[in-house]
Amino acid sequence: MSVIQGKAYWASLINPNTTFDSDGTWSIDVSLDEKNKKIAEADGLAIKNKNDDRGDFVSIKRNVKRKDGNLNSAPEVLDAQKRTMMNTLVGNGSKVNVLYTTYEWKYKGRSGVSADLKKIQVVDLVPYQGDAD
Repeated sequence: MSVIQGKAYWASLINPNTTFDSDGTWSIDVSLDEKNKKIAEADGLAIKNKNDDRGDFVSIKRNVKRKDGNLNSAPEVLDAQKRTMMNTLVGNGSKVNVLYTTYEWKYKGRSGVSADLKKIQVVDLVPYQGDAD
């Protein structure tokens, strides 16, 4: 297991994201400074950069359903004092520590290493500001 620190972007931690998977996926993009980028690279994770506010980042996810059909538990979300956070949406720019494990995958002739999201500690919360209607 590894821990990386950075700023959170596009966090789907309370309600799984169903955009690409109808069963849902808990996910978070974590922007990386040089120290945390080295941790992610050592774990074999793909470092992305879309030339936006995230800079260098990794995407860490956990599917709601396993391949065998059983359900995964939701990742634990904790505050700075390690107390469980309930129903709190994490906004872009929140400072987080993310605990994950890595696993290797193969799919349609491609292979790689991905991270399974275990726990998130929100050290400095930026409240989520949804779209105003």
